[in-house]
Amino acid sequence: MATRPSRAARPISVRDDQKLREECTTERHAGGRRAKTWSSVLNEFLDWYNGYRHAHLIFTDPDGNEVRTQMPNSHQPRYGNKYYARLKALERQMVREYDDLHIAMLTFTGSTKNDNGGWRCPADHLRDVVDSWRPNRGRGVYHALRSSLDGMEWEYGLVVEKHKSGYGHVHCAVFIDGEVNESDFHPAIDAHLRQCEIAHRDAHNYHADDESARPISIRSVDPNLDSDELDSNRDDVVGNVGSYIGEYIGAYGEPLFDRGLDELQFRAAVWATGTQVVRFSEGANELIQRERDDRDDEEEILVPNPEFDPDKHANPESDVLPFEVVNPGWSITAVGRVDQDGEERHDVTRSGVVFTTIEDARHLDPPNTQPSTPPQPKYNTTTLDNY
Repeated sequence: MATRPSRAARPISVRDDQKLREECTTERHAGGRRAKTWSSVLNEFLDWYNGYRHAHLIFTDPDGNEVRTQMPNSHQPRYGNKYYARLKALERQMVREYDDLHIAMLTFTGSTKNDNGGWRCPADHLRDVVDSWRPNRGRGVYHALRSSLDGMEWEYGLVVEKHKSGYGHVHCAVFIDGEVNESDFHPAIDAHLRQCEIAHRDAHNYHADDESARPISIRSVDPNLDSDELDSNRDDVVGNVGSYIGEYIGAYGEPLFDRGLDELQFRAAVWATGTQVVRFSEGANELIQRERDDRDDEEEILVPNPEFDPDKHANPESDVLPFEVVNPGWSITAVGRVDQDGEERHDVTRSGVVFTTIEDARHLDPPNTQPSTPPQPKYNTTTLDNY
């Protein structure tokens, strides 16, 4: 019996509607382009990341002096610190604005095997899972939340995280002003099952006897909570929102080359597709910005740009960058790269990523389509003897 092809040998994608970094594709003899294998894309990603050791941003400070800083990317350990800082800023603003802050954490997954029994192409699998949030057609998870939470104040944050297999899944943190129940979020899970054809009902069973196996968990927030005094049996309250959500971001605080292979494989797929690992709702970003505006110090120069969208802005013609200067008087002059021959400078607006598409071959990776019906509660069988 033929063995299944390994995950590493799978193309990163076989769909013509999936945008990929050009270096993750290769030309076909018959014309057009095809995707490289997952292992080849991983090598491209690590080469790209390694190049950041020699790259820096050149600023001009308010006095006209040039200042250099390491060129940031979202896979660096210090970027995780920025995510955490944004989460803490959001927490402080929400505690100030909301009277009764609760967090609902929703988890969305999809089958990693295709209809032939082989491994899915990781970029296509990730897109299937992510796209249920706001699909091109029909009502998605976001629309279900908007209906279920109508009349309540709420914002959200989306986190794309790796699974132990190297594939991705999505966590959605919903911040609500007021008490909510798990049933309020059943429609959101149902929407994912409808819109994501590879979503398995058993993996999204909100009726599971084991609460830890359910795709919904709800916590109240008490910012005055002393973790040393927290009752270990009480797991329905959170004192530190940043740490609670940060656990879902993965090994963000570790140097990239110290992370496991599954994390590197996942990061390679995210990098190849320009997928944002963490993003917030517009209202959440406004609250984070308000925190920044309230600060007295202006030491921070560079922060992630929440308006950056890889699909729209990751090209040489765009002037929207994945980072933004927030300290008045500072400006970005150029991107510098240093090697044994000295420094080369590049126009920062022309240092964008080139994305491309490939020839369609989705017949090679047919999705393992699952029933879209909602999970059903389990009823005990009753007879006249035990009635």
